[in-house]
Amino acid sequence: MFKFSKKILGGVFIFTALFMCSITYAADLPVYKLGIDAAFPPWTWAEKGEIKGFDWELLQYIGEVEGFKVEAADIPWSAIITALSKGKIDILAGGLSYTCKRSQVIDFALPHWKTDYWTLVKTNSKLNCVTAMTKGANVGAQAGTTGYRWLKEELKDKGVDINIKAYESVELGIKELENGRLDALHVDSPTARGFIDAKRDVKYVCKGLHFDYSAYAVTPGDPNNLIEKINSGIKKAYESGKIEELVRKYLPWATAEQVPYQVDYKKFCSESK
Repeated sequence: MFKFSKKILGGVFIFTALFMCSITYAADLPVYKLGIDAAFPPWTWAEKGEIKGFDWELLQYIGEVEGFKVEAADIPWSAIITALSKGKIDILAGGLSYTCKRSQVIDFALPHWKTDYWTLVKTNSKLNCVTAMTKGANVGAQAGTTGYRWLKEELKDKGVDINIKAYESVELGIKELENGRLDALHVDSPTARGFIDAKRDVKYVCKGLHFDYSAYAVTPGDPNNLIEKINSGIKKAYESGKIEELVRKYLPWATAEQVPYQVDYKKFCSESK
């Protein structure tokens, strides 16, 4: 009886020691501030105080397999790149597209998604892909996005007659579209699909006018050595099936491609000139 109790006590001691070590290890993990837009489904959004979304879950997974934690910092998209460039946050996610201009002020990991842009109009609108973005149409986009930049640089600056309206969030743009104060809204396709699937009073008239690579970004100079960990974590997420799981959950119409994409950013930017 004494020997049996001794074994039990020994087992309890080992279990307790391992448990305490795991707590200590978890407490010792570095915690990085993850800048997000908490109103940008399916990438990141807040619901009853809880952060959800494809990018949020993927960054949580990457942290688990690469040995760090992330805590969300909700920042308006129009100010989020500046916040990262000044070191106020450590990582930036939420459907962030790589651009050569952005790469001058922040550093990017390899892309983990590729997306095109859609143009939405109100459900009963008679506009088509051409008339929705010409003849003085009021076209909205979220401030600071590549969608807004494309409207300005590829249409407005090249003489196309449109009025571009910038919004703090896509949700505000959708409401303006539904209320008739906008003729069209230009947004990435996963977000557009989300609003259509939610039965909002919108439909698409344009698809695939341009596409972007989505990639996580870090503070300039990568002072926390995160890029290598993020790239490694994305690869593990694909190989383990985590990417496919998240695609089925948040982007059920899409295909889980092998990532990270091996994009040579220097070559990409030189060819874009």
